[in-house]
Amino acid sequence: MSNVKTQNSNPLRFEINLMKTIIFDFDGTIADTLPFTWKKVLQYLRKEKLVADSDEKLIEEIRLKSYHELMKKFKISWLKFPLIYLEIRKAQKDLYQIIETIQLFPGMRDLLKKLKNNNCQVGILSSNIKMTIDKFIKINDLNYFDFVHCEKNLFGKDRALNNLIKKYKLNKEDVIYVADEVRDIEACQKANVKIISVTWGFNKDQVLRAYKPTWLVKNPKEILSILT
Repeated sequence: MSNVKTQNSNPLRFEINLMKTIIFDFDGTIADTLPFTWKKVLQYLRKEKLVADSDEKLIEEIRLKSYHELMKKFKISWLKFPLIYLEIRKAQKDLYQIIETIQLFPGMRDLLKKLKNNNCQVGILSSNIKMTIDKFIKINDLNYFDFVHCEKNLFGKDRALNNLIKKYKLNKEDVIYVADEVRDIEACQKANVKIISVTWGFNKDQVLRAYKPTWLVKNPKEILSILT
């Protein structure tokens, strides 16, 4: 049974006795990039006549489903998926040009600072493009990360996690991944890594909860309470 925690009983107390590695997803967890990416992908889906509802209704539905459920809902075959994936990659490349307009989620800077001040190793694992993430970090003066690890495969995050752990010689027992999607929960379960699912990104509270993350949080302060 998952330990789902949504309350922060004492946000001011923060002490970590053991070295931990906290790995963050980028899109939808640190940076609010999803509106830009959704706009690009929905434009393609409309062009291919795969969707008809308003953007607001589609985004609401998208946030309540996993990728597999979305493909079934919108009758997208695996043969078409490579084309959609190319659109996602194109949106990621375009994101580099406008990354200075993307907002850091509220509370993230304070969280990252406190993690570093308490001797945590802090990193990023993302399927986005590394030079875009590096540019975002520089623009926002987020000098808290020990590493940024990027791999392209949208559905291979379990392998990406294992590759990262091997590369940096990490102990899985000391690793926690912080991310916003159902696929992240599935990847962590396959890789035997603990996950903190956040509700401010791609998937909503109720769908994340159904996939049984290790913890579920509604704001960055709650992440601190998990680590105390």
